[in-house]
Amino acid sequence: MIATEAMRGLYSGVMVNKAVQMLFVAGCVAALSACSSTPDCMKPQSYMNAKSFPPLKSPAGLDVPPSDPNMQIPDVASGPVGTYDDVPTGVDPKDPAARCLSTPPPMASR
Repeated sequence: MIATEAMRGLYSGVMVNKAVQMLFVAGCVAALSACSSTPDCMKPQSYMNAKSFPPLKSPAGLDVPPSDPNMQIPDVASGPVGTYDDVPTGVDPKDPAARCLSTPPPMASR
């Protein structure tokens, strides 16, 4: 009998309403914090620490495969780059991700 009364109190309209309100507030806080965060491209990326390996050396009797120049990590005077210096034309300058190299360019229709 006592367990039945406790179950009724647990699932009463007030308790469910409070739970729904708490979930709503938690969802709003999560959504707002995601909107105000810095775009990923503005943070250090893992590729920015990439290093080139020395050329392969093979033991006697084996040939070294030819290196592919497209796979070389270029030297950048100003260091690793994740963003454009200026916002590209046609992109909304108010968009926090507008300077990201990963942001696609605007599509023009004719």
